[in-house]
Amino acid sequence: MLRLSLSCIRSMLLLVCASAVSAEPQSIQLGMSVPLSGDASGLGQSYKNGVELAINQLNKNGGIKGTHIQLLVKDDQYEPELTVSNTRQFIMENNVLALFAYVGTPTSSAILPLLQHHQIPYIAPFTGAAILRQPEYSFIYNLRAGYDEETQSQVDYLIKNPEVKVGLLLQADEFGASVEQGYLKALRLEGISPLVTARFRRNSTEIETGVLELKQAGVELVFMVGTYRPLAEAISFGRSRGYRPQYATVSFAGLQQLSSLLDKEDKVMATMVVPKPTDTKWLLVREYQRLMIQQATDPLSDVGLEGFTAGSLLGQALKLCPLPVERLCLLQKLREQSAVFDFPLRFDPSKQQASQQVFRVKVTDRGVEDVR
Repeated sequence: MLRLSLSCIRSMLLLVCASAVSAEPQSIQLGMSVPLSGDASGLGQSYKNGVELAINQLNKNGGIKGTHIQLLVKDDQYEPELTVSNTRQFIMENNVLALFAYVGTPTSSAILPLLQHHQIPYIAPFTGAAILRQPEYSFIYNLRAGYDEETQSQVDYLIKNPEVKVGLLLQADEFGASVEQGYLKALRLEGISPLVTARFRRNSTEIETGVLELKQAGVELVFMVGTYRPLAEAISFGRSRGYRPQYATVSFAGLQQLSSLLDKEDKVMATMVVPKPTDTKWLLVREYQRLMIQQATDPLSDVGLEGFTAGSLLGQALKLCPLPVERLCLLQKLREQSAVFDFPLRFDPSKQQASQQVFRVKVTDRGVEDVR
């Protein structure tokens, strides 16, 4: 009986040891839902590639105290229903530490009830929507400047004459509505109302009717909201009808992708929330370029640079938390960061937002250039 008891004790000790080993974190898992197919796939691919550039380098250098970061990536085609499904799986099945680097306003809006219910960190989404910038949403950490800052910067730069005829061409969803409010607020300060507000369906390039409305009203300045394909289609269709107004758009469009679809005579002003990916006076850009040369074959892009910035920032914060990383620690350490390389941050809890920086550029068939 004594031998049997000792055998049982040994077995129990082995089970306890095995349980202790299995309880140690094998990786830090993050969930990422982005469009990898469909009309917005260029944005999702570029943002993902930039994030992975930073995370791969972090893991190569030992990860977080020896624990690697595992990025679980799912395609949502920029469709909110798929984003909700992906997010449920990340939370319920994968039990991820955080949701990281999602893409889009309609997709983010669709999962907001899930975020509120589970209070799971939602970190560095690729959107400037005001709906995610509310003081009570302490589980959200926005890295980038918002659409209100972008639209105000554009209006400040482009409105020289209060008599200019202004129109809006908007994606007909939460993204279009969010940026529209920014434009309207900035235009009201100038005493201007749009002559035409035309809309088109998300993931569609059917924009001819809207462009014709703008042309018939004699609109000289068109503020556009959408992804690069429909915006390029709108510009191209207008050009085919002899219509060449001044266009402007926000960073979410995907400016490098838009550039590749433009004609040399097209006039497009835009705003970005990170420096130009070719502006090597920034250490952030130099590090991004160095790793791109080593690891990637993609072209440099502002979307990729933003993803790299987000991934680098995440690594900085994770390194300051003990293992296993707690969600509250991650959010707190993110808020305490004052820079990513030399890109300055100052967290504003009223907007749950770390960067307020906006860069004005012009988009041409040759790429993205500074405006003077």
